Amino acid sequence: MGNNLISKEIIQGNRPHKRGLKSDYGDILKTMPTPEFDICSEDRMPVLMMRVTQLWRQLMDAELAHHGLSQAKWRTLAILAMRPEGMIQSELADELGVEGPSLVAMLDRLSKDEWVERILSETDRRCKIIRLTPRAWPLIEEIRISSQKIFQRTIAKVDVAPLSVIESFFIDLRERLYNDLPDKKRHHRSERRAVCGLPTSHDWTD
Repeated sequence: MGNNLISKEIIQGNRPHKRGLKSDYGDILKTMPTPEFDICSEDRMPVLMMRVTQLWRQLMDAELAHHGLSQAKWRTLAILAMRPEGMIQSELADELGVEGPSLVAMLDRLSKDEWVERILSETDRRCKIIRLTPRAWPLIEEIRISSQKIFQRTIAKVDVAPLSVIESFFIDLRERLYNDLPDKKRHHRSERRAVCGLPTSHDWTD
């Protein structure tokens, strides 16, 4: 009862008088100490990287809207295009940052539209490899063109450093982040790809 009264009075900005509560809670809140928080580069950098990724996806959504592609669809297709030999489902789910059941539903829709196919591995029939269909590659070219348009409007105009330096930075950062993953997770992915007869390198640029 007392706690509800205090909360209500604070929210309404009134001076509570019941049960002897005569203090001005507005004044009390003003005098409460606040913790000092010095935002430094180490704090800003991860947030900036997440925000840049988010903005890029929003721009890609706008570019690809006329194709009727949701972000989930074009991201899945773009990632598979980086691995033309195919990917296993758990690996693709990791790259997209989604759970298995969500990915299954997405792949069902893409398969129905004949953008992707599921094939059995030649080395292990228990493995299902997901890869793009021939029909998908013209659409991949549209995605690539859209990405290049955004690149030319934005990244290409960044003149603080040569683009080759920026690219090298992100390649090195990606490698360090990947190597910081738990050994079990990295080894499991490589082992599963090997069992399914797929190249084990995680580097899309190989």
